[in-house]
Amino acid sequence: MKQTFRIPYLIFSAVLIISSCATRPRPVEKMEAPIPEPLISKIKQNGDDIRKFHILDENGNPVVKANLTYENIGYEVTYDLDNAEVLGDNSFTISFQIRRDGSETVFEDTLNWKPGKGSAGLLLSMDDDYIEVWENYFSLFSEYGARITFFVNGTYTPFTELAISLGHDVGYHGLNHKDLRGMSFDKLSEEAIEPLETYGRHGIVLLSFAFPYGFSDEPVREKLLETFNILRGYGTTYRTYNRDEISSGYIISKAIDNVVIKDEDNFYRLITLMLRTVKFLGDDFILPLTTHDISDTEPWAISQKRLEFLLQTTADLNLIFYCYSDFIY
Repeated sequence: MKQTFRIPYLIFSAVLIISSCATRPRPVEKMEAPIPEPLISKIKQNGDDIRKFHILDENGNPVVKANLTYENIGYEVTYDLDNAEVLGDNSFTISFQIRRDGSETVFEDTLNWKPGKGSAGLLLSMDDDYIEVWENYFSLFSEYGARITFFVNGTYTPFTELAISLGHDVGYHGLNHKDLRGMSFDKLSEEAIEPLETYGRHGIVLLSFAFPYGFSDEPVREKLLETFNILRGYGTTYRTYNRDEISSGYIISKAIDNVVIKDEDNFYRLITLMLRTVKFLGDDFILPLTTHDISDTEPWAISQKRLEFLLQTTADLNLIFYCYSDFIY
């Protein structure tokens, strides 16, 4: 009698399942496309056609970015100027990151940057009545080709003519350094406008004004713009402007006094970062900075060592030293 062998049902089912799993396609992990090489090359070339801008990080320090589009896809570029490597020929190696819109993946690379001639610059001013101190540093300013705008208090002194003759600029800072907010127009005129007559008698016209304490309000600004072309406040936030924005009437300058940036090492790092930033942004950008006295011990002052570092770094980066009168047309 012929015997028939049958596979038990459970074993047969298991074979079918295994066979089915072996032939069913597995899900493929989705891989992001690489950053396009032409885009990377464009960033590394660092041409003027890349429109850069800056934001402030959580510590108030500037960070340079750019938004680019390639084949209808957006990309955000972030440049690390704070940790740029300084090379021997006064150039830099700068790290950058590229992030595709909608992606968390970051591509990193470096570019070489050598700051050349251009129109980006520093708009440096000194306030109050430290004219005897300032005069002692005219030779230092000349050594670096630095031009300063001195916002003076009070009435005419020969310092005004001397500063202008040496290529600097003079603006006004009020008769008695008073907070002008809430003043009547008559009182405002006594503090900020009428004293200009003493300068006018010597053929000097002061066309820029720095608010005492940096304080102002809209009525005061409107009134003073009838006399002055440029008004300047100050604060602690990093800001850059283009020529038209400065000429339009009112800007805010960042204070760099000893009391504002207390730590010595932090001062040098911040000055370096701020100046690199305005230069790297491009030719349209100008950085206003403000201090007062020149002293190692006074709080509202800049030490000579810090001042020399500021001037040297500005010159090394090929930034232009601007005065406020350069933006009065």
